[in-house]
Formats: sequence, C-alpha cells, structure tokens
Amino acid sequence: MADLSTIRRRRKYGFVCPRFGEGVIGGEVTLIRELASHLVQKGNPVEIMTTCAKDNRTWENEYPEGKDVAYGINVSRFKVDERDLEAWIPRQINISEGMNLDIEDQLLWMQHSVNSSSLYRYILQVADDFDALFFIPYLFGTTFWGSLLRPDKSYLIPCLHDESYAYTDVVASMFRQVSGAIFNAEPEQELANRLYGTIRGGSVGMGFEPPKDVESLTPYFEEDFPYIIYVGRKETGKNVHLLIDYFIEAKDSNLLPKELKLVVAGGGSFSDLNRPQALERGDVIDVERLSETDKRRLIKHSVALCQPSCNESFSIVLMEAWLLGVPVIVNADCEVTRYQVKRSGGGLYFCSAKEFGSVTNEIYTNKEMRNKMAEAGKQFVLTEYAWDAVIERFDKVMDELLGDAKQEDENNKEEIVA
Repeated sequence: MADLSTIRRRRKYGFVCPRFGEGVIGGEVTLIRELASHLVQKGNPVEIMTTCAKDNRTWENEYPEGKDVAYGINVSRFKVDERDLEAWIPRQINISEGMNLDIEDQLLWMQHSVNSSSLYRYILQVADDFDALFFIPYLFGTTFWGSLLRPDKSYLIPCLHDESYAYTDVVASMFRQVSGAIFNAEPEQELANRLYGTIRGGSVGMGFEPPKDVESLTPYFEEDFPYIIYVGRKETGKNVHLLIDYFIEAKDSNLLPKELKLVVAGGGSFSDLNRPQALERGDVIDVERLSETDKRRLIKHSVALCQPSCNESFSIVLMEAWLLGVPVIVNADCEVTRYQVKRSGGGLYFCSAKEFGSVTNEIYTNKEMRNKMAEAGKQFVLTEYAWDAVIERFDKVMDELLGDAKQEDENNKEEIVA
C-alpha cells in the first residue's frame, strides 16, 4: 500500500501574465514556463492566460486570439486593449521619479497599462474551475485588475523590486487583497512584508537542471583574451551603463589589468545605454542577441559574470553562471543578489567603482579563489534549486495557503449560520 504521506496533491493552476509564447524573452516568462512545465510533469493541469502581444515595447497584438499550446502547456490568448499612452506615459514617468500621485492618477496609470477586457471576462468565467490563479509580475494592469476580480482565488508571483512603483497605494492595495504570494527569494518576501504588512505565502524560486555538455562548450571569440561578462537586456534599468562606467574608471585607475575586457551581451541596443564612446576603447565589446548555446559559451569562458542590477527578485543568469562553473560579481545595493552570493559563497559584490575594480581584480588574479567560488555556487544551485526541492517548497506553500483559505471559508460559513 502506498505511503499516503508521500502522495502529493494534484491541483489545477492558472497563470495570468501579459506575454507568453515560444520565442518571447523575459525573466518572468522563463519562470512561468519552467514552473508550469514542471507542475504539468507532476500531474497538475495548468493553463496560461495571456495576451496576444509578443513585444514588451509596442504591445501590439501579434499572436492570434484563442487557444494555443506553447512548450507543451495549454495557452489561452486575448487581445490587448487600446491604450491612451498620453495618459499613461506622464504618470509612469512621474511615479518612476518618485512623485506621489493621488489615488485617481494612480488608477488612471493602471487603467492605461497593459490590459485585456476579454481576458478579464474569461477569468470571471473560469475562476471556479481552478484551485489557484497566479498573477505575474506585479507591475501590469493584467495583474492588478485581473487579480482583484477573484481575490479569493488570486495569488501573486510578484517579482517585486524595491522601486518607486512598489510604494504606490494601488500596488499596496492589491497585495493586501489577494490571498497570498509566491516569492522568488526571502529578501523579496521581506520587502513585501515591510511595505504591505505580513503577506501570506513563502519563498519558492525556480529550479535548474545541471547542463550535460559544459566541457564541450568552445570559446565564443576566435581571439583568446580574458573578459568579464554581462548577459541580459541592454538598458539603464539594469544598470548596464553603471557597469560600463565602473569598468572604465577601474581600468583607467589601473585597478584592473590592461588585458581584461568587458563583454556586454544580450537583447536590446547598446545605443540605449548612451555610452557610444565605450566601444571605441577596444576593451568594451558589444555582442547582440545570442542563441542559448552561444550565451553559454560566452559565460563558460569568462572570468566572471557581472550582474549590476539593483532590481532583481531572483536573477536566473546567476544560477546559469554557477552551473557553468563561473563565479559572479553583483551590486551590493541589490538585496536579492547579494543574499544569494552570501548564501552560496559563489562570488563577491561591490558598491563603488573602486570596490568593483578591487573585487574583479581579486577574482581575476586569484585562480584558486575563483575556482572555489565557482564550485560553491554550483553546489548551491544543485542543492537549493534542484527542481525536486523547488516543487517541494511550492507544494508546501500552496498546502498552507489553500488550507488556510479553506479554513477561512469554513469559519465564514459558521459565522453566517450563527
């Protein structure tokens, strides 16, 4: 007879997000894809509810509306509503600059965010068919309005950052009305509790599988030279411009050896960083959007991966670097990445150009320390973020959340009867 304690509950889950599909790039898209796929593998029915948009800049309806399958997961797509950008853009800018808007302006900001009326009607129709509906990430109309349609069924996967948007009244109201949240890391959960009061839920994260062909990854560049690397979107919101400035300052101050270079790789345009003179130096290299294999080749043969962003709720690329045997350098002002580095022992962090030069030089010149950090990071991912461990944490959090919700419903029924 099977041990009942080892039989996991199978539940039907829905994920609501602004974009999803094969070829759609983004950290939240990767998180949904991987978590949903593994829940399906464990026997849970899963449906992704999303818009017809692919591009997170234009939000044009490119996918056909209706039912689809992506990555083996059932997907329902709905058209993005027309937006009044003249109403949205100035409010978006004002909030990003830390201005306190009144509640009417905040609601207008959300009203002209990315929304889909047909998606919202669908949520109302099918909500009772699901054990839980997850909304990701926090800063979109699809999450704000969608989650408040049936807050009793709604749980956030917020990807929350310590940024001005998180301090708005409308976001605080959303967090306080939904039934709970799944967080990517403990500092993210602590931030939510600090901003909105205690939020029911727990830290789960994303799982990874060890790559099988690491040793066969050949160098990306024909010329052999040492380099540190940034991989991700080329935008100031990720502090890539700060990384370039710190690298140049450290090089010009002789804190880093002349032969060391900085590679900036990923989607977007280098011109958006407003550092055209950097490419004229010869020690800053721009690499455009890559295949997955080429990305891994670049990381594998780097001295270290640099993550300068302050706005991270997890940072998938850190885990990828560690699994490839590469240490990391992160921004000390990012609580999440600093937390992961300190927990794992897989890298160092900086808070100034001088510190950046110092820690980068130490990793470059001290090969023994570099190898120890890389191995520590790898073992951390294999232990803490193996998929079995992640799904176990997910199930535990949802058992507690749905158990609490069920008990609250029973208590409410008793109060009505009384």
